[in-house]
Amino acid sequence: MIEEALELFIRLLKDVFTIAIVKTWFTWWMDLLYAMISATPQGIRLYITSMMVFAIRYHVDTFWTWVEWNIWQPWSGAYAQDEKQVMEGLETVKWRSYGPHPKEMLHEITPDRVHAAKTARFPPQKSRHIIYFHGGGFVFASSSVLFHSITCFVRAGFTVFSCDYPLAPEDRFPAAIVSSLRALDWAKRRKGVQVASLFGDSAGANLVMMATAMVCNRKLLEEFAQNLEDENERDEVLMFDFPKIESVASLYGLLDNDSWRGRRLKQITILENYIAEGGIAGALELYLPYNKTIFGNKVLFGDLIDDIHAFPRTIFVGGSQDPLVYSSVKTHEKLLSKGIDAHCKIYPSRHGFFGFPPQWTFGAWIYGAKPTCELLCHFFAEHPSNHRRSCSNTASGVQCCREENGDYGVHAMRAYDRNFSSSEED
Repeated sequence: MIEEALELFIRLLKDVFTIAIVKTWFTWWMDLLYAMISATPQGIRLYITSMMVFAIRYHVDTFWTWVEWNIWQPWSGAYAQDEKQVMEGLETVKWRSYGPHPKEMLHEITPDRVHAAKTARFPPQKSRHIIYFHGGGFVFASSSVLFHSITCFVRAGFTVFSCDYPLAPEDRFPAAIVSSLRALDWAKRRKGVQVASLFGDSAGANLVMMATAMVCNRKLLEEFAQNLEDENERDEVLMFDFPKIESVASLYGLLDNDSWRGRRLKQITILENYIAEGGIAGALELYLPYNKTIFGNKVLFGDLIDDIHAFPRTIFVGGSQDPLVYSSVKTHEKLLSKGIDAHCKIYPSRHGFFGFPPQWTFGAWIYGAKPTCELLCHFFAEHPSNHRRSCSNTASGVQCCREENGDYGVHAMRAYDRNFSSSEED
């Protein structure tokens, strides 16, 4: 009996030792691969990455967009994150231009009479409009291919403007920022939107956060405009007339350039960590200005935080299986330190979990996309003064900012980071 137990113990030690050796070996080789990629001349690296992006974009803009509009949306069994048929409750869907660039297009989606009644009771100063910017790493995707993921907000009673914008590498920073500001100006001048809520996922989250920072902090807008190369565009930006921004939602946003690098999440494999980080870094390199400095290299929202003095109520939503969860958690903490009404919620999901049709996720949407839909619908419908830290947002118990759930700050790092150290508690 003792000999069998000893043999089992020795075998267990060997297995643990073998796993440790394999992990160390694998990590070493992946680090070496990353170093080799980084050492590759930037021109070659950008060319290869661009070719990959163009291939993905062609596939998304043709086949998947066709599937979205010709098969998925018309199908009676296609439901969204609110468990309703994707097109239910939509009165009109109009495709409009909001600027001179071919990519400056948007879907204007209005609710039918029954669903519009949900926001009709709002006071005049309360937002009934959501302006949305899609994700895609600044390099691909569109309002058309992600249309199914935003109709739940229309059924909550809101008119939604879902915006396309110029994509990299053809149009690098600051083109998408100018377009986001132009879309806000268009909403007020052409549609009479006086108060709006902004929503973006991934790269789109960075766009709405940066646009909000400039709308709410005039000096930032003026500094940004002065750095534009086109003189006419510079004057145009300074003449924009923006709606009041009531609230902002950032969904797994790419908001800074460093918090997600070299980190390792517990809930995904080491390989997936490396692949995700590499994909983010590659897309970001295509978006950054090439061989020049614009706007003092304030390319992502994290670069602007120190210059922000005013900002509306904001909620960050992330996934514990997504390296960009670090970006959400870090930015949330920084806004809180400036006294801004900011909230954070982390779900057990991967990047892009809100953008996939629920039926395609093998049930995973129940733990990420569905509660996110409930959380954001309630967040947008609430009066700004009623949403506070450590709060329960809905009668069904959807919560944000809970320490025990690892929703923010060091509590999130302790729960999800593979290499979390007690030294990070401070």
